[in-house]
Amino acid sequence: MTGERAAPFLLAVEDEPRNAALLEAILGRAGFRLHVASGVTAARAFLDRATPDLVLLDRHLPDGDGLDLIPEIRGSERLGDVPILLVSASVLPRDVQAAMDAGCDAFLAKPIRIKPLVDEIRRLLDVGEEARKLAD
Repeated sequence: MTGERAAPFLLAVEDEPRNAALLEAILGRAGFRLHVASGVTAARAFLDRATPDLVLLDRHLPDGDGLDLIPEIRGSERLGDVPILLVSASVLPRDVQAAMDAGCDAFLAKPIRIKPLVDEIRRLLDVGEEARKLAD
């Protein structure tokens, strides 16, 4: 083995099954591993036992606001440096600003566009070239 690293592991907090399936298809093809949590409670349970390389976070979830997870992640010694990318249909300037003020590293609007999503994840993880090689 030549020092190969495992593909980056992402947590997506997304309650819409079609969006979750789309994320799995896009990100799997781009060389990422993905776990999908369908809400705030499921995300908390997952984060209690795992450390993803990045969190993709929706805002409007059936059991709360995705922004409520951000202070918990940022306040954790283990998770505090994990990049958070908010992917939301709430795109008014005040919504984007609320996400950034809460501690998100970046924001993308829904509907999801493949290239901007993959490019932003690679930028946040600083794994552009490595991830491209894994996807080939």
